[in-house]
Amino acid sequence: MQAGTDFNEFYNSELKGLIAPQEKERKSVAAFGIFGAILIIFSAAGFFYAASNNIQGVAIGAFISLIAAIILLVIFYNKRKNYVSWFKENVVHSIIKFIDTELHYNPVGCVHKNDYENSGLYLEHTDRYRGDDYVEGRRDKTIFCFSELHTEKRVSSGKSTHWQTIFKGLFFIGDFNKNFQGRTFIYSENNPQLGFFSNMFSSFAWNLEKVKLESIEFENKFIVYSSDQVEARYILTPSFMERLVKLQDLMGDRTSYSFVDTNVYVAIPISDELFEPSVFSENDYNRLGDYYNTVHIVFDIIDELNLNLRIWNKE
Repeated sequence: MQAGTDFNEFYNSELKGLIAPQEKERKSVAAFGIFGAILIIFSAAGFFYAASNNIQGVAIGAFISLIAAIILLVIFYNKRKNYVSWFKENVVHSIIKFIDTELHYNPVGCVHKNDYENSGLYLEHTDRYRGDDYVEGRRDKTIFCFSELHTEKRVSSGKSTHWQTIFKGLFFIGDFNKNFQGRTFIYSENNPQLGFFSNMFSSFAWNLEKVKLESIEFENKFIVYSSDQVEARYILTPSFMERLVKLQDLMGDRTSYSFVDTNVYVAIPISDELFEPSVFSENDYNRLGDYYNTVHIVFDIIDELNLNLRIWNKE
């Protein structure tokens, strides 16, 4: 997805000059990481060779290489952390302000856990909750916020324990300008969360039922549950369902929606780190254009769902 002519001009006039002085530092960070990884490999090979041939001198050399590798990787971690912090506070912040000067960006903030849980989109108990790159603002009449989130649960099997991802991606909250009396949830047909949701919702005091709708195209792509059948159909007008189908084509077929209290919640699973710079390759126009496009995905949500139309009034 191309970022557009305006962003191209902004990149050439401002971002290139901002990034260029930091290229030497980026390459330095990468060098520590590369050399540290190489030493780890040589250390492992040395230990294996020494153990196979009972050569004490090689084992000592491998141990020294291992210590050196650990030192290099610790330096790499700290330098990378500093570079990422600089990049977000300067480059990403500049891109977001270029899109809209009224947007507020917090590189270490995220959507609050209470809001994530209130959405009802992910019912599994969360043992580890983290996120970053929090943005909030207003688009016309619609107040919104979003951030990256990564939620996990601890899974034990026998004596072993591992972390399993519940959700990783972009989590959006927008004001729908209506006080919902019930809760309405929309999942795509092949969303892995749907199986868990359909099996578990009856244990919650939400009185959810599957909603049957008239749009064949929508029904082929989504499944809807709601505690208020009338309200769900009130929300899901024919034109609104058409826009949701269009959004699915834009954002992927695992995107989920819920309408709770006065908000619409949108969870977009994405495996990549959305605003993280690379230290092993140049942060060029295409990479920075992806950051620009990510914010515009949120604007697409607001525009496609006509959140600014304000056809309802809050009661």
